Amino acid sequence: MGRVKRGQRWLWVLTLASLLTPTVAAAPVAAEKATELVTEWGVEKGIAVILGAADPQLPVAIASTSDLLVYVQSADRSATDRARQAADAAGMLGTRVYVEHGDLSRVHLASNLADGAVVTAAVGPSFSQAELMRVLHPGAVARYGELLITKRRPDEADDWSHPYHGPDNNPQTRDRLARAPYWTQFLAEPWYVPMPQVTVASGGRLFKALGHIALKRREWPWLNSLVAINGYNGTMLWKRSLKPGFMVHRNTLIATPSTVYIADDQSCKLLDASSGEVRDEIVVPQEVDVDGVWKWMALEEETLYVLVGQKEKIDTIIRGERKKPGWPWRGLGKGYESEYAWGFGRTLFAMDLKQREINWIYRSEEPIDSRALCLAEGRIYVYSHQKYLASVDASNGQELWRTTDSKLHAAIAEHDRAQTASKGFASSTYVKANDKGVFFAGPQRTRLVAVSAEDGTLMWEYPHGNFQLILREDALYALGRRETSKKFDYRTGEILADLECYRGNCTRATGTADSIFTRGYRHTGTMRLDLSSGAVEARRMPLMRPACQDGVLIAEGLLYWGPWMCDCNHSLVGLISLASADDFEFSQQAISQERLQTFKSTATADTIDEQDWSSYRGDAQRSASSPVNVPARAQQRWVFDRAPAVDPTAPVTAGDLILWGARDGIIRACDAESGKLRWSTYTGGAIRFPPEVTADGVYVGSGDGWIYCLEIATGKTRWRFRAAPIERKILVHGRLLSTWPVGGGILVDEGVVYGAAGIASYDGTHVYALDARTGDIRWQNNTSGSLARSDLVTGVSVQGHLLLHDGKLYLAGGNVVSPAIYDTQDGKCLNTIDNEWLNEPLAEERFPSKPKEEMFRRSPRGRELFLVDGSVRVFDQLLYSPPKYQRPGYFGGHFLQANAGDAVVRGTGGRVIRVASTPDENDKPVAMWEHLDFGYPRALALAANAVLVAGDRKGGEIVGKGGASETGDDAPFLLQALNVEDGTLLWSVPLPARPVSWGLAIDRRGRAIVTLEDGRVLAFGS
Repeated sequence: MGRVKRGQRWLWVLTLASLLTPTVAAAPVAAEKATELVTEWGVEKGIAVILGAADPQLPVAIASTSDLLVYVQSADRSATDRARQAADAAGMLGTRVYVEHGDLSRVHLASNLADGAVVTAAVGPSFSQAELMRVLHPGAVARYGELLITKRRPDEADDWSHPYHGPDNNPQTRDRLARAPYWTQFLAEPWYVPMPQVTVASGGRLFKALGHIALKRREWPWLNSLVAINGYNGTMLWKRSLKPGFMVHRNTLIATPSTVYIADDQSCKLLDASSGEVRDEIVVPQEVDVDGVWKWMALEEETLYVLVGQKEKIDTIIRGERKKPGWPWRGLGKGYESEYAWGFGRTLFAMDLKQREINWIYRSEEPIDSRALCLAEGRIYVYSHQKYLASVDASNGQELWRTTDSKLHAAIAEHDRAQTASKGFASSTYVKANDKGVFFAGPQRTRLVAVSAEDGTLMWEYPHGNFQLILREDALYALGRRETSKKFDYRTGEILADLECYRGNCTRATGTADSIFTRGYRHTGTMRLDLSSGAVEARRMPLMRPACQDGVLIAEGLLYWGPWMCDCNHSLVGLISLASADDFEFSQQAISQERLQTFKSTATADTIDEQDWSSYRGDAQRSASSPVNVPARAQQRWVFDRAPAVDPTAPVTAGDLILWGARDGIIRACDAESGKLRWSTYTGGAIRFPPEVTADGVYVGSGDGWIYCLEIATGKTRWRFRAAPIERKILVHGRLLSTWPVGGGILVDEGVVYGAAGIASYDGTHVYALDARTGDIRWQNNTSGSLARSDLVTGVSVQGHLLLHDGKLYLAGGNVVSPAIYDTQDGKCLNTIDNEWLNEPLAEERFPSKPKEEMFRRSPRGRELFLVDGSVRVFDQLLYSPPKYQRPGYFGGHFLQANAGDAVVRGTGGRVIRVASTPDENDKPVAMWEHLDFGYPRALALAANAVLVAGDRKGGEIVGKGGASETGDDAPFLLQALNVEDGTLLWSVPLPARPVSWGLAIDRRGRAIVTLEDGRVLAFGS
């Protein structure tokens, strides 16, 4: 057995089931086996793993029997081919079923990812059981011959059972596994949710209570809901409705491995954690409290502690239609100040959950503020604003002490105005406690106040209160927004260290064994205070920001960000999870012999000329232009509709072939005359940008982390190069992808293939130049993901495509360094703070009053690069963002351009214009002509005689993604040809579905080729 790493122990359970055999079986046999396995695993959603050769119909049967995504890895190439053929025939390959040929010495999945696994008899006894355990998450089950193996939860893991981690309100985990450095565990939905948001975690599941304020339509489906998500791979497990308008931003959500407690103004419901079904309900007896509205609760062992009180006004549910970016604070949280009844009660009691008996009742004549309630070291601390502070024995409800000291109340002072971006939420908890003290601080406080836990005396105060507190063993850490963060001695208030950093705005702070996380100050992203060395060093994680109310959550050795509510300048949105990477070398160099695979090839070179649209947007500069003429009239020549609806890429053309990729990982080539399929090739991961074609082959970058070279005539692989440092797949918004996909496509120029692997800069970014004929490495850059070890900047991500200009390679690099710039001779990254290649050409125009250091912090985000007036600029949505949510965008904006010589045509908003060669007196572009038929143009192609435009018709009904449309004159999606000289309409044809972004090409015979979001490909010609 291989070496067992930290937290990878397991439990063996004997059964009488027989070994799986690798022989090909009939479909009914596969269906029976699939049902048996799904039953043994005990899950129907998530990721199932088959290791070794098995019945080729088994993966399809498992996917058909359940909602599981199935991953197959086998060292038997013929068995791999059969499994791929079966999955492809079922329309599941690359979407529900992933099949890889590979040595089983390493399973090509991230650790703790799989919900169930089976090791077939074909694997043999040499297979490492430790490797099997590595990919299973705790609680997951594997079938290995006659054994069922259940992976145990490591002792070093911890839950986040209450909204602030525990009943002491201290957001400091006891988890010992979540340590830096980190790498991505998964990216998942929801993308955006309403506010407020409250999250707890237990048993490997996240539970999110989502509130009543949706400022944009994208958040509407999540209003007043409770969702459960697999904490290891991001799979959505279940969703149920909550009481509409009940304000959820309070401590009325608790999770255990088996039960979720969720309370409102009627009762506390006990939900089955695995299904969301109601198992029980607790209603407060009228003799305990007449109204019985749940304000706060805490759980320790089998005792539930509850504050109940008067009836509340139910908040108005907001279904906003905001179109602008951002998230306005004005009008939000109306009534969240102290006089509002939602957070206050007068009856505190303890209930034995086993016996369902109330152990004791504590009654108060004055209102108890639930935001100040906490339970620590067997004591409940009760605060009634400016009335009293008391310590109550949690075992019997008796007061241990009570203070009405005027000096203490003067120190605590009146509530400050909160519910602002710089301070935070008025509904936030503002008291935390441990065995040393009770500490007042938060968005509503003007002072930080420390009270003795022993007798309630004032220990010390500090004249600033808007700190986010973390109670650690060595000291009290206070993260400040308008004052630098501090490290205080618990008992004396002595400042042990000025941490010389600020937190960003409203987001709360949370702590791990070696770090404190909060929002970065003055710029987007996350700030991590690295405490591992004893000194405190602020580091930046710029790609995502912690969600306002939650911050970064920690459970089961994993970190969680989001989902988000705002449109702030992020590279990654949605639900994001990171895991500890241990000693992984993020910037490791590639060695050709280890990464390059070559295959026999007999094909000869084909003729490709300048009339072919052989690259994304036509050429290496992405000019979206062609020297050919399009016909004066056009009609549909053919449609290719035999592929599943899997988000095809833009098309390219080569001789008599039309080629495109798709999110199912398949490259397809069809005949340009008839539309009949010539060949298709499976790559193993989603393809987001089209292949590029030269006389030497078809080149494509895949989501599996490989760059492929295929024969033009047959699609057979000539060579492939692994751009990813290791084989490690994760779940990215429902698809299995490498942690380092070649998601931005590739670029081929003068016998060199350029490609970049990665998603997030913190995982490492790997940029390569390969010989187009052989696949050998010309140069590589493995360090641009980390350009500086400081809070200022980290580095380049892969968040869009490549562009070549003036001997430099450009890459859309996310929200920090974009575009990234590389020297094509040696691969050196030219983005540095102290030279002319500052991150983005528009920096000084966008931020004229800010120094270069500030500009370097915030790049326009987007995946599309354009050569605009001699500079390369970045626009449009991000590569891993939700397309339907970010249409107008900002920091980059929606922008199209096609250019050839003096002809420049642009599409912005609903305008398509030809730009005059001379700007106006204010240096602004002048339109030679303007076309307004499109509400949202999605692709341009500039021919010698015309401009082709594809997109959403102005004023037309915009249906859902890939939806069908009418085919008459009022069709919502159009392809039009405009006279390049004066913009007059030459012809217009309806499209049956929305065209893909830039899903337009012109072949050498002047045919217009369009790819649609529903998977169809259409050709239009004379």
